[in-house]
Amino acid sequence: MEWHKKVLFALSIWWRDIKSFPGKIKRRVWNKRILLRWHRLWVRDDEFHQSLDINTAAMIEMNKKEGDSYLADLIKRRESAHQRDLAKR
Repeated sequence: MEWHKKVLFALSIWWRDIKSFPGKIKRRVWNKRILLRWHRLWVRDDEFHQSLDINTAAMIEMNKKEGDSYLADLIKRRESAHQRDLAKR
């Protein structure tokens, strides 16, 4: 392989990594931090509210401990919303 093709190859790999950087920042800051805290502010009355769906974009950025904690909290919030939904009927 000629040297300029090697350089172009290296730059193309570098560019793919840089292109994904803004999405990674958005997932790490917005989905993992702000949005999850916003959804925890109050328990929803409707067990099918969109805030009780699994946020896969946030889970991509979580480590094992954070993911387990998130799922446990989500299950707790879903159960609470389910109990409120039953109480309304």
